[in-house]
Amino acid sequence: MNDTAVSAPRSSCTLRRPASRYRFAIGASLLLLNISMGMSFLAVAPLFPLIINDFDIDRATASLLVGATSLVVALALVPGSVLAARLGAKTSLALGGALISVVALSPLAGGFSALLATRLMFAIGAALTLGATPTVVMRWFPERELSAVNGLNIFGQTLGVTFSMFMAPRLAGPLGWAGALSTFGCIALVSTVLWLIVGRDPRVGPGTTAPRFAMSDLRVILKDRATILLGLGAAGGIGTFITFSSWLPTFYTEQFGYSLERAGSLAALLSFCSILGSLLGAALPTWFPRRRPFLITAGLLTPVAALGCFASSSPALLYPSVALFGILGVMFMPVVFTIPMELPHMTPERVGITVAAVLSVGNLSGFVAPLFVGFLRDQTGAFSLGLGVIALSGLSLAIAGYLMPETGGRGTGPRLLNAVASAPIAADEMLPEQPSAAS
Repeated sequence: MNDTAVSAPRSSCTLRRPASRYRFAIGASLLLLNISMGMSFLAVAPLFPLIINDFDIDRATASLLVGATSLVVALALVPGSVLAARLGAKTSLALGGALISVVALSPLAGGFSALLATRLMFAIGAALTLGATPTVVMRWFPERELSAVNGLNIFGQTLGVTFSMFMAPRLAGPLGWAGALSTFGCIALVSTVLWLIVGRDPRVGPGTTAPRFAMSDLRVILKDRATILLGLGAAGGIGTFITFSSWLPTFYTEQFGYSLERAGSLAALLSFCSILGSLLGAALPTWFPRRRPFLITAGLLTPVAALGCFASSSPALLYPSVALFGILGVMFMPVVFTIPMELPHMTPERVGITVAAVLSVGNLSGFVAPLFVGFLRDQTGAFSLGLGVIALSGLSLAIAGYLMPETGGRGTGPRLLNAVASAPIAADEMLPEQPSAAS
């Protein structure tokens, strides 16, 4: 027997997933949590000059506020998802939201170390939130809505990042940099309180038991072929997007001689198109219920668009390339979240850890790849070599998509989503257990 096969969920009956109306309240609360998480993730970046001046630190030290946060998120995702499986999704999301809200204490940071501590606590909270969200989605939403809900959560994160990058410098005028960060932390606190009110575990029919996560499942999940392929694909896709988002404004200023305003307008175009990409990633898989084509298409087109972002300063090439890159850089993410939910024998407890493992590799790539480009820039005096190498790494998405089994639509392999005992169901919605072919 294949070593990576995950055992079937332990359940006393086979269930079908109902379309409970309460899932809309759950989905709205999850969306707000993801928006508030996105707001605090990069809000500190446009405030670097003010923080550097107040704490009298160098730029390398200030960059830890983003770099260390990304690294801790990458390292904490899998342990956080395991903890979420143990504590339960509702408790984990509440704890994650509370840790994200610690950013509201930024005005109390008397030094850089205290401010960095709030960022690291935010990172742990983000890891818990990302690890628990797939479990809630799989429990509450029917299979046909999974890709749309995952896409909306990605949209929320992207919208939050874009909003905070735009608003943070404007709030810093009247409130100061600490007040601006505190505002985003307070929004996260309100979202967390709303989750405590709205969030609840779905009803389970009498005579059923929810499958419990065992630590032995972790080894099986991490060795699963689909998890490894998705992780490698996400490493290329996420690493490329974060690297280009980080370095393109500086590249345009140094290499093309653009003003800060013009370079900033291109960065704004990239952010806006990433929002559009998240919406397309939510809608298109619903209309076209296949998964592999989205990974393959993104993997083949991302390097082309990425190369166009720095190959020429001609507006006829540059602006369409930046727009296409922004769309492709996010559009594949809802599929990355959805595929694990459609794998054979998956349960809500396991899916959070699977997604966390994939995102952990992707975020680690997002930490290493920008450093790689910066190192080559210092060694060669130009960005082109580093950006070119990272652009080609986006092909890993196409490779992963080609090697993955199709899980959407009438894909191969049985999906046991409707056999998950922790799905929301009423007693009169239970179906009799079907006899096994082997019995």
